[in-house]
Amino acid sequence: MREYLPGNLQERLRELREANGYATRQELADVLGIDKSTYGRMENGATKTVSSDILIKLAGLYNVSTDYILGISDVPERTYYDIGELGLSVKSAGNLYEKKADPRVVNELLMNEKFLVATRQLASYFSDVASVAFQSCNALYDFSFDLTTEMIDRGRLPKDKDMTALRKQLKACKVPSESFQLTRIENQIMSAVREIKKKVAEDVKEHAGKDFTSEILGAVKEEFAGQGEMCGLSYEEKMECVSTAVKIGIRKNTKLTEEEIQQMDRAIEKMLPELVNLWKKN
Repeated sequence: MREYLPGNLQERLRELREANGYATRQELADVLGIDKSTYGRMENGATKTVSSDILIKLAGLYNVSTDYILGISDVPERTYYDIGELGLSVKSAGNLYEKKADPRVVNELLMNEKFLVATRQLASYFSDVASVAFQSCNALYDFSFDLTTEMIDRGRLPKDKDMTALRKQLKACKVPSESFQLTRIENQIMSAVREIKKKVAEDVKEHAGKDFTSEILGAVKEEFAGQGEMCGLSYEEKMECVSTAVKIGIRKNTKLTEEEIQQMDRAIEKMLPELVNLWKKN
């Protein structure tokens, strides 16, 4: 996310107006459906507050958060959206909220361009638009094959190797539309998964060589031992126990800087599911 220098309401109003191509206050006032004087008082500070309806209009117009306009946040991007704006059903949003779907995995997928392409391919597949196109192409190949055969039978075309090769080629060009689409979608999704796996692995690998020394591993083991039995705990409680044990163990290595520890913490959050599974196996 982008982050800008701190600013107050008046500074943000002026900067956003100019950055979005509204040279005069009158132009923006016309878009907002208010008097120029009303908007002018907000931008010059004569009015210290902005009504909620105008604030929402400005946020939508500039595509920034209301907190950014008010000077509460220095990050312009919206960090929250209405479910309807995202096109999610209440059930799908509930599954994310209740952690039935791993939000970290969903987050990585939605940031991956290849996965986004796969979603568009899936939309086409579900709508049958691509299938109809493939069927039309296949019908054209069938027509060409039948026409060539008829012309050969009538003696209008020679019955030689070239014509035989042409007929084989027309047959080979036909595509099983559904299987072709599914193969493309599967390849796109698997490519996205491999990219994400590589990204996560590199985050962990960056520190694994120098940070996970025998000293740290010994300290982590001690912390694990102090956690007690985890059999009766929920999945979230197990995750918390493992996370706490590993983080405390890592902090016992005095050679690590605070920045390195924070980087390790982020890597640990990505590794937690695997760590919990290892605990269950041992």
